Amino acid sequence: VLDGVHFKYPNSVKTVFDDLNLTIKAGEKVAIVGENGAGKTTLIKIICRLYRVNKGKVLIGDSDINDLKIDDWYEKIGVLFQDYNAYGHLTVKENIEIDSFNKIVSNDSIKEVLKKADALDFVNKYKNGIDNILSERYKGGIRPSSGQWQKIAIARVFHRDSPVLILDEPTASIDAVAEAQIFDNIYKFAKDKTVIIISHRFSTVRNADRIIVLDKGKIVEQGSHEELLKNEGKYAHAFKLQAKGYQ
Repeated sequence: VLDGVHFKYPNSVKTVFDDLNLTIKAGEKVAIVGENGAGKTTLIKIICRLYRVNKGKVLIGDSDINDLKIDDWYEKIGVLFQDYNAYGHLTVKENIEIDSFNKIVSNDSIKEVLKKADALDFVNKYKNGIDNILSERYKGGIRPSSGQWQKIAIARVFHRDSPVLILDEPTASIDAVAEAQIFDNIYKFAKDKTVIIISHRFSTVRNADRIIVLDKGKIVEQGSHEELLKNEGKYAHAFKLQAKGYQ
């Protein structure tokens, strides 16, 4: 729950959020959309307590997020930001298990999440499979493309298996066909999880339980894909523009 949240960056005169109110239910699949600069990533970082609000409250259940032990909260969330880490000096398996907290790791569990992230096919082509190092600077190493790195990062957050899954533009470097498959898997994989997705591609958000439209730090619309199309507001306008590009 974000209750009357006010936030601006230090030394900035511009306010990002002023009296923002938002509730996300446990198990809900929520997508956040909006133009660049609308406040989408800032909102995610507030939920992750990377940023503290200037005024108002962020509640996890009935607890103020500032009163939680931060390690306890971080244990409950799996986050993939646009600027994710890529560990070229590690193997495929090590890149995935590095963020798995106390989860038991096996070759089968690694391959399962690689498959869900549409990454297993290209990893299987590596000479050493999941034990291949991911940099050409090392003997036998190979450097993945940006899209392949993103799939490995998605596999990592899948393997973490946290009850809250947060994805900030998780498929920006991935082709549309693979993206559709990955998002099908995300919704299946996260059946009992709370999911928050930021994306500019409407194909990835239309199956969310609720779509939240941010504009200049304010929630201007929210509802299902069908409801927002009927409203003929900002979401419908942007959706039709994007659809026209495909047509």
